[in-house]
Amino acid sequence: MNEPLIIARALHLASTLLLVGTIIFRCFVAGPALLAKAGSDLADDLAVRLMRIVWAAFAVAMLSGAAWLVFVAVEIGGSSVADAVSQGVVWTVLTQTAFGDAWMLRLEAALLLAVLLLLPKPNPGLAFATDIICALLAAALAASLAWAGHAAATEGLDGTVHLASDALHLVAAGAWLGALWPLSILLGRAREAGDPASAAIAYQATRRFSILGMSSVAAILASGVVNTYEILGVEVFSLRTEYNRLLLAKIGLFGAMAAIAAVNRQRLTPRLSDERDRTRAMQQLRLNSLTEAGLGLLILAIVAVLGRIPPHD
Repeated sequence: MNEPLIIARALHLASTLLLVGTIIFRCFVAGPALLAKAGSDLADDLAVRLMRIVWAAFAVAMLSGAAWLVFVAVEIGGSSVADAVSQGVVWTVLTQTAFGDAWMLRLEAALLLAVLLLLPKPNPGLAFATDIICALLAAALAASLAWAGHAAATEGLDGTVHLASDALHLVAAGAWLGALWPLSILLGRAREAGDPASAAIAYQATRRFSILGMSSVAAILASGVVNTYEILGVEVFSLRTEYNRLLLAKIGLFGAMAAIAAVNRQRLTPRLSDERDRTRAMQQLRLNSLTEAGLGLLILAIVAVLGRIPPHD
């Protein structure tokens, strides 16, 4: 099954979605929630922590993307890593295949994203505009992974629909799953601060994230139905193949994540406005967010395997 390639795919998928989610979280959740507290210890500390995550995710995405390319070349050439590099198989894959074309476009988008992240931002207006562009570029990086999966093998109108649906699926997954760790950091810092202002920030951020999460879950469900039908057709309910069994496990884990998210929205988030209960609520929300993130990582591991299994065998 080519385990090194699966590991590279899993790492690249996880780091890319974390990059997307952190940038979206910073732009649309933390930024507005912290607007009135710019320059405070909580705002400054969170900004530093989020940028560390962004750069760590970016580095892992670049390294794992390069490893993915090399392992694909190894598989195509039927040789070792050293031979694939020295004999030019990697270069051939990069310059003469659809996978290589997509890889180069993703590299260009990633480099542009890095430049924008490094640019000085002398005023809030320019900073917000740059953040929006960074969020769009990060979303494009996630969406472009659709061209490295089963959707790229679908032809005609079905292929266009499948690619668009898979791209939406990936962006929505990044916006939700990739933002869970940043949310847990914000909640943890707000709980440590223990003051009403930090509690108010946590409440606003959690409400904003809840809206983002609901929108993402709806997009994931809709696109997931389309993707499943495009890949499996009438065999969608069969459990005879390894692909279908893994897909069922993925759906079960997604259901567990959605259930935790519902508890967060309906039961825990309202408690953040209660002075007597907000500390415990923040702690439980943080733990639930980390649990969701853990379940999400299991899903990504399954996705990495599914990309290597023929759906109808």
